[in-house]
Amino acid sequence: MSLVTLAIPFFLLAVLVELALDRWRGWGLYRLNDALGSLSAGILSRILGLIRVGILMLLYIPLYQWLEPTYRQLGLTWSLDNPWHLVLAVIAYDFCYYWKHRISHEINIFWAEHLVHHQSEDYNLTTALRQSSDLVPLGWIFYLPLLLIGMPPEVLITAGAIDLIYQFWVHTQKFPKVQWMEWILVTPSNHRVHHAQNRVYVDRNYGGVLIVWDRLFGTYQEELEHEPCIYGVRKPLNTFDPLAANLQHFKRMWLDAVYTKSWKEKFTLWFRATGYRPADAEADLPYPSCNLDHFRRYDPRLTPGPRYYALAQHLCYSAATLALLWSSKNLDYGTVALIVAMLVIGLVINGRILDGEARTRGWEQARLVLLVVTLPLLPQVVWMPLLAYAGISMTIWRMLVFPQKGDTVSPVSQ
Repeated sequence: MSLVTLAIPFFLLAVLVELALDRWRGWGLYRLNDALGSLSAGILSRILGLIRVGILMLLYIPLYQWLEPTYRQLGLTWSLDNPWHLVLAVIAYDFCYYWKHRISHEINIFWAEHLVHHQSEDYNLTTALRQSSDLVPLGWIFYLPLLLIGMPPEVLITAGAIDLIYQFWVHTQKFPKVQWMEWILVTPSNHRVHHAQNRVYVDRNYGGVLIVWDRLFGTYQEELEHEPCIYGVRKPLNTFDPLAANLQHFKRMWLDAVYTKSWKEKFTLWFRATGYRPADAEADLPYPSCNLDHFRRYDPRLTPGPRYYALAQHLCYSAATLALLWSSKNLDYGTVALIVAMLVIGLVINGRILDGEARTRGWEQARLVLLVVTLPLLPQVVWMPLLAYAGISMTIWRMLVFPQKGDTVSPVSQ
């Protein structure tokens, strides 16, 4: 089991601690809908990872094995038992991560993958768990240079997990600026800058563990006291659906490719600078950026019933995801794929419930019926719990939504 999977319960515990402090101190860092949107994106990322092939290891392992005799001749040896080897591995990995992260902000198709992590208009520990699902995986390219120093696959995987786990704690607004740390490490202060959409902060501070890369390559920006961070992206997502979050920029690029009349543009816009659009496509299909002087977070107004129903469903999906991550190796691929598909459907509908989408009245009922229909394809041990879950959920959902056909949804300013 990966280090990241083992760390998930500790991540969730830290979120609960920060949430409790937020409610106790009245900080206002958490909104239920935004937090669930971020956590849902994180769940989607983890479960889709169970049913796709990891391209990096698919290429890295045979290339490493091919080069292994050369490494032996050169005396290039690595060991996870040697702490200094692990330190050097994390530094080397973080250098590659810096360039991957930077390019992800600078080129359209890479931004389409990375954008998910920046869509949250809040900044708290749930933002750290808001990860892309790599629907078009490209990031592996940036780690192949680690073959040049003979880094074994198991060392690469461990260094990558440490790099990712480290980045969790920097997604908080309540850790103060510590000057000596700002020179060496990625901290909550300089990472807040990275997530801000203010002009002075955009496309800065790309490091994962070390901020020295940004200082060396001219992309460092200190957090300014007179410039509070405004979180999110300039073209807001405006939904809590995690699948839509992953498709947001891909959809826009696809529509640009359809609308533009230039065949050259149809093929090159994917690899142009982030935000580039063909002139004719932009004229026919404008996407206005948000006004930072009058910024309003996306926050549909819902009655308490659907909001808490969505929270309860999210807790069920979280428990199912943890169980699946722990037991997936004992299940056949078809069963895992079916469970993943049912979870994806649930996450999408739950996000739309938080949006106040009227059609979820029928969608949620259809999801629960579909779950019951697919029970014979699942392990028999889960039949009774899932049948009870479906029956209770259907009863509560029908009680909540059908007497309230006049509900309206409107954005509110925060």
